[in-house]
Amino acid sequence: MADDGALTAVERGDTHPAIRGVARVIMVIAVIVLVVGVVLVGNFVHTGTFLPWFRADAPSGPVVGEAPSPGATDAPAAPKTPAELVAAEDARLTAVAALAPGDPALVDKWNTVVLAPKGGQPTTYGLADLGALGAVRLDDERTVTVVRNIVVRRGAILDITAFGTMRMESSPKGTTSIVGWGGIIHLLGTETDPLVITSWDDATAAPDTDETDGRAYLRARDGVLMVGHAEVRDLGFWSGRTGGLAVTGTGDDRASAGIVSTKITGLHYGVFFSDTTQAGIQDSTIENSTLTGMEVTNGASDTTVERTTITGSGGDGISVSRQSPGTKITDSTVSGSTGWGIRVDGSALADGPTSGGYGLSPTKGFTLTGSHVRDNREGGVRVISTDTTEIRGTEVAETRSAVLVEGPSTGLVVADADLASSDLRALDVSGKITDATVSDSRLSGRRIAVELTGAAVIIRDNDVRVASGFGIELAEDARADITGNTFHGVGQDVVAMWSGSRTMQANNVQTDWTFQWAWVGWMNDHPMMWMWALVLLIPAIGVPVLWRRRREHQKLRKLLHEALLRHGEEQKAAYAGRSPIPTWAPPTASQRVAVPEPVATPGPGVAWETPTVVPSGVGSRGPVVRPSSAPAAGPHPATQRPRSFADLRTGPLEGRTFASLQQFAVAAVLEGGYSVPTIARLFRIQQWRLQQWVEEAARNPVGGGGRR
Repeated sequence: MADDGALTAVERGDTHPAIRGVARVIMVIAVIVLVVGVVLVGNFVHTGTFLPWFRADAPSGPVVGEAPSPGATDAPAAPKTPAELVAAEDARLTAVAALAPGDPALVDKWNTVVLAPKGGQPTTYGLADLGALGAVRLDDERTVTVVRNIVVRRGAILDITAFGTMRMESSPKGTTSIVGWGGIIHLLGTETDPLVITSWDDATAAPDTDETDGRAYLRARDGVLMVGHAEVRDLGFWSGRTGGLAVTGTGDDRASAGIVSTKITGLHYGVFFSDTTQAGIQDSTIENSTLTGMEVTNGASDTTVERTTITGSGGDGISVSRQSPGTKITDSTVSGSTGWGIRVDGSALADGPTSGGYGLSPTKGFTLTGSHVRDNREGGVRVISTDTTEIRGTEVAETRSAVLVEGPSTGLVVADADLASSDLRALDVSGKITDATVSDSRLSGRRIAVELTGAAVIIRDNDVRVASGFGIELAEDARADITGNTFHGVGQDVVAMWSGSRTMQANNVQTDWTFQWAWVGWMNDHPMMWMWALVLLIPAIGVPVLWRRRREHQKLRKLLHEALLRHGEEQKAAYAGRSPIPTWAPPTASQRVAVPEPVATPGPGVAWETPTVVPSGVGSRGPVVRPSSAPAAGPHPATQRPRSFADLRTGPLEGRTFASLQQFAVAAVLEGGYSVPTIARLFRIQQWRLQQWVEEAARNPVGGGGRR
């Protein structure tokens, strides 16, 4: 084939084009096989056969369900939801309240025994009376099982004292309850022999721990519930009034409760007080409640919690809500709650006229004294819109906020308290809060110890400590008198003020405070940012270097361009100023040179070659005799592309020697008939350089590739 100067497959690096094509085909086939395999395996896993659409039993048309037979029965009714079970309990109690104590429907329809006063006089009922009425089953001398619901009406007293275990039947088939409907319930053990009250499923011979199908519970409605020296386990479901151990009022009569030295475990609500008066719990424990450990709501007033431990609640440890004033918590411990340790929401129930006529003022009165609140998921103590709040002598240690107080409210006192947060703030006061004082306390936070947002607070004689950040931060027009405090920590400012906040500071001790830029503290709190900063530092340094290198390359390209232009101009000027190439003219008589005649005659069939006389005048270097058979044009193009220098030493260049590679390359083009790109690639020189050599050799045959 002719040499056209194009790259061959080998020169492009395609040494095995056939193998590469085969590999591509194999890869496509492998992908198809993989997809088919996945489909087949999926069919086998889900249907048990690789090709389910080819099964003999596969339907060939739309699938239509079989019509029900005329004698088919309806499916059983779906189980009731917990909410429906609560509604059914309300309906039962309402119906029972309308029936006379001896009405047969109480037992036959509602499975309920009613305890009522006799002869208009208060009457007390004990276990023996319950047994006589068929309400309980005696299992042994220390165990009874409640098999029917019990309702204690106003004027009646249920007194179960100094007994072993009282089980309350509770299973998917049905549950039992003891409800004081205006009456009084006493459930009392002794210090050495506590009364055990628990749900019981006869089928499993174990307490009922499934709340979804209802569960046994205790409740006092418009009455009094007294529980002492007892253990109450695994009661309640869904709502507060069926929550396990509940006291609810309606406003028609006084509802109250006293729970003393009692261990409450695994109830839906540990204790539920709604619209009660002076209800309290002392020297007790509430553990592992499904929701709130202790709920005080719906206007429950003057509730007291003393020397009580509440742990492991599924919601808040203690929740006070819906205008429940005068709650006092003393010498108690709240820990391990999923929500807040203590949450008090005294917000007004309305912000204008309503059909219920609710007030517009916050609740008044919440006191937390000598208590411990720790390790709760959402935080320690949260108080919302509650006037006259006092936190005194209390330790709160949390990962999140220790104490959060939100306005509007007035009258906040935090004194002699130890508040600490490992991630957030020790004390956060926000909203329109006035007449607030924080004094003689130890306040420790991570980035901020005390944060004030829109509040007016006096902060005096406290020990304020932060890991890195601000001791006190004010925002949104907050006001603070900060006097006599001792600050410890590292940060840019001891007191930071934003958005128009103002402070008055005096007699504060800052000797243990170390200055540090705020951004450094933020980076230390987010250590990954240092790594990102180092990662970004590399391009930050590299970009200017690359930009400078690019500028240098642009300069070099410009210089090269200018050099090439100058070279071209110089070559053009040199060519224009060179003497014209001599042209051939017929020789004169004096210039002719005689050529001797041949000395021998040619043999048969051989013709004489007539010599040609070349003039030696102008434009010649003497007479040169050329055979008439010499080609009149240049060499024929080479038919094969050379792979090495050895290939060049065949044909016209065979046996030749050259003084330099330049002469060798020029001879390969002019005499060997190879193209300039081919020889430039073989000799590894620029094509333009070789072209220049060839042109010079064409103009000056002596300087080209002469023979040696």
